[in-house]
Amino acid sequence: MEIKKIIYPSPDEDYNKLLFETKNKQVDFQFGTVFLKGGTRIPEKGFTKHDRYEISIIQKGKIEMLNEDGSTKEYLKEGDVVYIKAFEAQAGNVLEDTNIIYVLIK
Repeated sequence: MEIKKIIYPSPDEDYNKLLFETKNKQVDFQFGTVFLKGGTRIPEKGFTKHDRYEISIIQKGKIEMLNEDGSTKEYLKEGDVVYIKAFEAQAGNVLEDTNIIYVLIK
C-alpha cells in the first residue's frame, strides 16, 4: 500500500504532478494532479489526443472545453467529474486557475 497527500503543482512547476503510476501485464494507469493557470489555453494550439481513457475531477476553477471547430462544447467547473475516451480530441480555455485530479487508464 502507498499513501500520498493530494498536492498540486505550484504555478512555477510543470502543470502536472504524477502521484502514482503502475504498468504491468494486468494494469496500466497513472494518477495525479494538474494545475492550470487562468487565461491560458490547453494545449496552446490544436488539440490533444491521449491513448488512454481519462477520468478527471475538477477540484477548483473553470475551463471552457472546445469542439474541434472551435465552438464551446461544455464548461467544466468545481465538482464536475469528466470521462474522456481514449483518442478523443480535447482542448480548452482555462477561465480561472484550476486544480484537477486525474486517472489515466490504458
